[in-house]
Amino acid sequence: MKIEKWDEVNGVDESPNHMAAFLESATDSYAILQLMRTDETVYERFESYASLQRQGKEPDVDHYEVVYRGDLPKTPVTPAEVIAQLEALYVQFNTDRPEDFTGHSLSVSDIVALKVGGVVSCHYVDSVGFQQIPSFLPENHLKNAEMTVEDDYGMIDGVINNGSKEPTVAQLEQQAR
Repeated sequence: MKIEKWDEVNGVDESPNHMAAFLESATDSYAILQLMRTDETVYERFESYASLQRQGKEPDVDHYEVVYRGDLPKTPVTPAEVIAQLEALYVQFNTDRPEDFTGHSLSVSDIVALKVGGVVSCHYVDSVGFQQIPSFLPENHLKNAEMTVEDDYGMIDGVINNGSKEPTVAQLEQQAR
């Protein structure tokens, strides 16, 4: 008897992109990222931030996968509230994990990403506390290109200059030719 994997039978060949869902979320939310189990990450697993730096490394987004995401119960406004939110997530993912959480307990070398008011910050779970790592996520190069030549993010959706700025007289004359 041949047993086939559900994904192969149903044509699903990749897992959902949880990172994209997190980044595109319209709500204040969080994502838990954990190192993938590969030979490349074996010396990064459960290492403090200082230990990682002694190895000449920084956390690399390509070594991580999003294992969980959710909405923030309360929007942190001050730096103290951000720290309190991070601590609350640490406790939750160690003592009262959600039933659908499949990762390991939140530990050193994991990343907690917070999206508050559309701004994403990434925090390395360190031996004690958290280390913010501003360069963890790469800039959206499409967004940067869009903003240098257009008035909005319209090019990302394939429509040039679909924003609120009206075309200039010179632009209209150029189109009429």
